[in-house]
Amino acid sequence: MSPGTVSYTRAGMLRARLITAAAGGGLLVAAVAIWQLGQWGSALGYLGVGVGCVLAAGCLLLLGVYLPASGLAFEHGVQRRFQAVCREKGLAKKDERGRWVYPVAGRLSGNRRSFRLVIRPRHGQSLADWERAAPAFALAYGVSVVQVRHESGGRLTMTVGYQQVDAHEFEHRELPPEAAGGWREYLRSVEVAKIEGGRSFCLPLINSHLLIAGVTGAGKGSVVWSILLRLLPAHRAGVVRFWGFDPKRMELALGREFFGDRYAADADAMVALLERAHAEMLARADSLAGKSRKFDPSPEHPLEVIVVDELGYLVALLPDRKLRDRCETMLSALLVLGRAVGFTVIGALQDPRKETLSFRDLFPTRVAMRLPKGMVDLVLGNGMYEAGAQCDLIPATEADGAGVAFVVDEASMVPVLVRMSWCSDDAIQQAAARLAAPQARRLGAVA
Repeated sequence: MSPGTVSYTRAGMLRARLITAAAGGGLLVAAVAIWQLGQWGSALGYLGVGVGCVLAAGCLLLLGVYLPASGLAFEHGVQRRFQAVCREKGLAKKDERGRWVYPVAGRLSGNRRSFRLVIRPRHGQSLADWERAAPAFALAYGVSVVQVRHESGGRLTMTVGYQQVDAHEFEHRELPPEAAGGWREYLRSVEVAKIEGGRSFCLPLINSHLLIAGVTGAGKGSVVWSILLRLLPAHRAGVVRFWGFDPKRMELALGREFFGDRYAADADAMVALLERAHAEMLARADSLAGKSRKFDPSPEHPLEVIVVDELGYLVALLPDRKLRDRCETMLSALLVLGRAVGFTVIGALQDPRKETLSFRDLFPTRVAMRLPKGMVDLVLGNGMYEAGAQCDLIPATEADGAGVAFVVDEASMVPVLVRMSWCSDDAIQQAAARLAAPQARRLGAVA
């Protein structure tokens, strides 16, 4: 592993420094003992010298292992560049004795390519002062991006470089007990990904729509299947239903049983299914009119999750213009009216430009995977690339970049780097087989 990829944590560095200090003290004691015992000139003294040499060798081994892990050189390099930029950008000042007074650079974690630094700025400084200096810090640290965000307690967090999130497989979890009595709350925050440090990241799947954009191979399928697999308990309980639009016939067809009779792959069938969804949405609106202003999912009125793979094909590339116009009309209506009555649209596409998707602004929650620089703000909103959503820097390799995305929703408007779960073909097919089994049993009983 190259020095630039060795990662340091606060706890790990503290532990390594304690062991390094203990090993250094032990080495000093052993050296003194060896010198003293060597003066005796007796067998007992030589035995003690041998024991001292063994102890000294052990201490040297500990120093060799834990001194690099202590992060002292890493911390020194970060601090040296931090202070240099602070001086040049007016973030540090001289006191009455002519000595430089710097903002306090505290907790540090990461590696030379990407790290986080907690800063306590001097009184009178603002977040804007540090944001203006961000390009200078990026150049000093040799990275493409530096973000500065305000934390609680008057502290700032400086995020330097592209933050890697480790890959992970999808893990089935038991449904929390409170979900049975409060499906709305459960569906407002559905775990679909991980963020740095392995913490869970959740998305709202009720009262929202989700747009997923990324080049071929970026991992859009990981987003879709992470959501569908996570919603399986709610689907079995009858409070979520899935609709699948699969023009490629390669993505959603793998879990065909998820959708039942709400699946279509050819142009005519997809248009008919969209019109069916639109009609059911209007019928539900009529049935709920005057009863409630807030949709509450139930077996009678489940959350309808409409998954459209290759959304751009339906609204911009269908050869039949009439079919294309009908698709665009139905999808626009579902996006405008569907949130209120429990219809959620999840659309995935490669090209987010207006000429491909004219109604992209109707998606409150957006996921940008690997994309060219010029398309990032088209998906996430103006200024999101400068705010840190540098999707063009997501690695193209499957090991490092598949399933990695920046997410922005209407609540925060701050891009968050996440990595979606890897959903294997076997996991999808096994889940689909379990869904098909009860249906097969019911048909056998009827026969």
